[in-house]
Amino acid sequence: MLDSFSDLFRKPTFISIVSILLFGLGIPLMIYQYFTFDESSSLGLTIEMIFLLIIFALLVIDRHFVKKINSIKLSIIEVVLITGFLIYYYYTNDKSFSIG
Repeated sequence: MLDSFSDLFRKPTFISIVSILLFGLGIPLMIYQYFTFDESSSLGLTIEMIFLLIIFALLVIDRHFVKKINSIKLSIIEVVLITGFLIYYYYTNDKSFSIG
């Protein structure tokens, strides 16, 4: 387990870089929200925690694939898949990225 996280800095991929950035921004934001917001905003904090858990799961899957596939090829595959998903989402939702 520690070996796969030491590979995080030796063999970075697109998902690992993005997940490190999201953890670096998300955890301090959640701590700030926990201490400053009232109890009625707990749904937003819960959604952020679920989002970070999904990102963590993607990171674990990514580290599993790094052991089997070259990190450069894996990064290219990840970028193609994420770009394809975003293009699909953009065109199926009336050419916008809005959620509501």
